[in-house]
Amino acid sequence: MEERKLPLEGLKVIELGTHFAVPSVTRMLADWGAEVVKVESIAGDAWRIVGRNQKCPITDEENPFFMVPNANKKFVALNLKEEQGKEALIKLIGTAEIFISNMRMPALTKLGFDYQQLSKRYPELIYVHFTGYGYKGPDAAKPGFDSVAFWARSGAMLDWGTKGNFPFLAPTGAGDAMTGSILCAGVLAALIGKRETGKGTFVSSSLMGSSIWYNNAAVVSTQYGNQFPKDKDHPANPFGWQYECADGEWLMIGVVDYADAYRKIFHLFGRDDMLEDERFNTITAVQQHMDEFMPVLRGYFKTKPRDEWVKLIGELNIVIGKIGHISELAEDEQAVANGFVRPVTFPSGKTVAMPAVPVEFSAYDTASRYEKTGAVGRDTDEVLSQIGYTGAQVGEMRKQGIVK
Repeated sequence: MEERKLPLEGLKVIELGTHFAVPSVTRMLADWGAEVVKVESIAGDAWRIVGRNQKCPITDEENPFFMVPNANKKFVALNLKEEQGKEALIKLIGTAEIFISNMRMPALTKLGFDYQQLSKRYPELIYVHFTGYGYKGPDAAKPGFDSVAFWARSGAMLDWGTKGNFPFLAPTGAGDAMTGSILCAGVLAALIGKRETGKGTFVSSSLMGSSIWYNNAAVVSTQYGNQFPKDKDHPANPFGWQYECADGEWLMIGVVDYADAYRKIFHLFGRDDMLEDERFNTITAVQQHMDEFMPVLRGYFKTKPRDEWVKLIGELNIVIGKIGHISELAEDEQAVANGFVRPVTFPSGKTVAMPAVPVEFSAYDTASRYEKTGAVGRDTDEVLSQIGYTGAQVGEMRKQGIVK
């Protein structure tokens, strides 16, 4: 049987990216078969050391935090302050269809790597750039991490919670990952366009723009009077809400047809006497009597453990699930069975369940490997030899601090 190929085999990408959003784009492309060359500074991507803030090891042999957005790539380290370093990057870009960076545009322009200059040299190049806040307006020049430009600026950090609660802080890189996904879609759209027309293009996205897109329902509805943050005691739909159970764990119900769920759940509670209660049996009525209804509902959920309620109510064909803990996902049976996490064993003997790109193709394989990232500049000699540099030239450049 002929082995299936990866869908992006033959595509080459040069990444001049740091942190998570841009590297996550190229990680997905790499998993789908693209050859991705990540170009770092001599000191390396700052994301290599961020893991220590998350209690993760950051050695060359074991750096799982850095691996998530950077597995399955080749690594080159160049000093772009030196002409020879810039020349090497220019040559590398000439071998690729896509160049992607989140370096600030003024710095790229000064180095000669802005779109205007590169597109003159390589008119078929797909040039991808990423910012915190876009290119116009008073905040265009500001740096932006996902905690500030994605979660805080969009209102999600405060308004996705409930009244009186401390603003939540999403796990590091969560906003970056969402932004990277939509930017990856833009990259693939540009690639399709290029394959049809032969023309390159400039593709861009931002943390702030992406946060507004993902927060679309709230952005629109607040203009019609919908208010955030929500009052935990007055949900719009009590059967689209969270409840604490007897064991201290929580569950989440997701219901569209309130009246149907009311009949089924209160029958399960053994309260058929309440089925015709006109204060509670329609969504319009219950919204006017929430102070009476919520204590009753919360009281029932406190009578059994979470998993028992999830089973009983799920059997009524009602969407319900446990509110889990992040620490459970590494061993979650559903996650393991579907390959949403994949085991990687490090030289230390530690095996870590690493998150996988959650896309599969029926006609293609996806990368089953999870290559460890290794040291800064791990593949410099190999990659530069492919564009004409001799071992002696690379050795001399290394002595001069131009490569690592």
